[in-house]
Parts: sequence; structure tokens; C-alpha cells
Amino acid sequence: MKKKLLLAAVALVVTGALNAQNPIIRGQFTADPTARVFNGRVYVYPSHDIPSPIERLKEWFCMADHHVFSSENIVDWTDHGTIVSQEKVPWVAENSYSMWAPNCVYRDGKYYFSVW
Repeated sequence: MKKKLLLAAVALVVTGALNAQNPIIRGQFTADPTARVFNGRVYVYPSHDIPSPIERLKEWFCMADHHVFSSENIVDWTDHGTIVSQEKVPWVAENSYSMWAPNCVYRDGKYYFSVW
């Protein structure tokens, strides 16, 4: 009886671990996500961590741009691609790679995207 209970417990733990390993973003490294719901659709705004092109950031985080992902059912996700990159932001140093912690809000008919 104890053996069956132990096997059942192990099966539950393994099943739970397998379900927890279902990332919505695959094929790129991301961090610091913000999730928002606009018009019944979930949007996720994560930082996009890339391999550093400069030596001083080889052992650190390197964020050059941001993608946005969305879903109507939180199962199937769409990558809408890069929505902003550091070379398009005039006050960001071209080799800083430090656009972190994105967020998006809606106010008075406009969407505002921000990073730290």
C-alpha cells in the first residue's frame, strides 16, 4: 500500500513539474514581464535579453529591444516582434543595452509604453 501511495505521489509531482515547464515565450530569453488586458486580449511585455555584443556586458544582462506577445486564450501566443529598440530612442546610449522592466498603459485613446 505504501509503495502504491509513493508511486502515486511521484506521478503527481512529475505531472505538476511537466505542466510548469510550459513557457509562453520560446526561442529567446526574457525577463521582467508585465501583463495587461486590452479589449479582451492578454498582452505580455517582457525585457528581451540578448547575447552581449560588447565585452563589458558578457556576464550581465543585455537588453537592446522589446517584443510584445499576445493571446486571446492564454494558450496560443503571437509574437508581434520588436516594438521598440534602443537605437530608436534618442536618449538611450547606443551601447547601454539597459532597457529593462517594460510596461504599457492605455489612457485617453492612446497606448503608452515605458521602460526603466
